[in-house]
Amino acid sequence: MNRLEAAQYTAMVLGATGNVGRCIVELLLRSQRCRKVIVVTRRNTGAFTDAKVTEVVVNMDRLEEDVAPQAQGVDIALAAFGVGKGTAKMPDEEVRKIEIGYPLAFCRAARAAGARVCGVMTSVGGDPEARNKYLRIMGEKQKAVESVQFDFLGIYRPAVILGNSNTPGILESVLPLVHWAMPSKYHSIHKEDIARAMVAQSEQAFLTQAQGVKILEYEEMRAAGARVD
Repeated sequence: MNRLEAAQYTAMVLGATGNVGRCIVELLLRSQRCRKVIVVTRRNTGAFTDAKVTEVVVNMDRLEEDVAPQAQGVDIALAAFGVGKGTAKMPDEEVRKIEIGYPLAFCRAARAAGARVCGVMTSVGGDPEARNKYLRIMGEKQKAVESVQFDFLGIYRPAVILGNSNTPGILESVLPLVHWAMPSKYHSIHKEDIARAMVAQSEQAFLTQAQGVKILEYEEMRAAGARVD
């Protein structure tokens, strides 16, 4: 195996048809280091025609079992998956299944198949002790994926996501104007910047055989994303 082959990886993505997930897949397809992308979906989408992409359709309630046979050889697992808008109207049990259960099953399948590096998107302010339901669930999500014990785990914690179909247009215009009045971790961030950070940080962790858990909020995500070729 030559040096270029040794530096190449296979990535698996959960949430690839979402706002951030689609950007992640596009970046992986452009990366010379990524040789294959496995996209995990609940239905056939036909959204990805590139030869690098393998689409794996699963029963989400059997995600771990369905993904396991397809995940062999995966090096990097990336999950940008969640409810989106409407969380407040959903029962807690349903939100937890989508926000925690499915990403956790995905991470377990990837880890069991040999993936060393994982990246998961949660939210700034996520805390298992938070009074706000959404932030409490985001904190529980982080703890859950940490329990899988990847060699390297990146936790990406954006505030309001710009370029997101779930973000009202008025916020797209107003939020950047008031960044000066708030701590940087609460700054709004574009979906492409989150995707760039998740791909770049994961590639670096893979190449350097990094260890541990790294929390990335606004400033860390912008810095990591700047490393994308």
